[in-house]
Amino acid sequence: MNPSGPPLRRAYAHARTGQVHYYDAGGDGAPLLMLHQSPTSAVDFAAMFPHLAQAGIRVVAMDSPSMGMSDAPPWPPTIEDFADAALAVLDHAGVRTTDVFGFHTGVLVGLAAAVKHPDRFRRLAFYGSPLLDPQERHEWWNRIVPPERDAGAYIPEAGGAHLVKLFSRLEAVFGIDAAQSMVLSRLMTGRYLWYGHNAALTYDMAPVLEACTHPMLLITHEGEMLDAMTRKTHAAKPDATLVDLGVRCRIALFEEPERLSGVVVRFMS
Repeated sequence: MNPSGPPLRRAYAHARTGQVHYYDAGGDGAPLLMLHQSPTSAVDFAAMFPHLAQAGIRVVAMDSPSMGMSDAPPWPPTIEDFADAALAVLDHAGVRTTDVFGFHTGVLVGLAAAVKHPDRFRRLAFYGSPLLDPQERHEWWNRIVPPERDAGAYIPEAGGAHLVKLFSRLEAVFGIDAAQSMVLSRLMTGRYLWYGHNAALTYDMAPVLEACTHPMLLITHEGEMLDAMTRKTHAAKPDATLVDLGVRCRIALFEEPERLSGVVVRFMS
């Protein structure tokens, strides 16, 4: 599916980080701000869009700064910068209050925005919650960020061998459909590839999770790479609702979009 096609339109809001691209279904339906993982884009949600539209949901899906078709600021952005960009998108779209669907890094962005501007948000649905302790964040940062920073544009190799290596690595972890989308997203971020993971892995989710008072849904399933962390998040936030999709797959966004969308719609209702 081409997410720029009907019924979505493209738009740009202006934030401190520069222009922020987003997709907007428009209309009078209940708004849902969708926040993606790093280092991808709102295209992650393309398979969910038709199911959400059928339920009468107004999708507002943002490309985080430095990713997708949003500008990269001249400094490494933080989760707070992403949250401020999300507020700029809501203002530009004329959305006063909204529900949120966050995926991985998008969970952190949704939490940060909701705690900073509690009156702008209603319910928070999170898929794959990256609750890490300081040591885990340090270890993940060292494993992920320096390689992305030092070869973020994927230095070309003869015959496109660098693309084959990247696709094969992502396919082994996430499956072929996700790999296709992720390769395109990574190429679009270029030398800013490391910005998203750097923001996520230098952000302490625990105090913001504790401070959040909004109704919260935590979604997981067997095979989701942050399944254990999502269950750890629920233990830290027992008043949240935990839903296991009852499937075994890697990313339900691509493999079980109808089932995942249905859980989100029921929570919004």
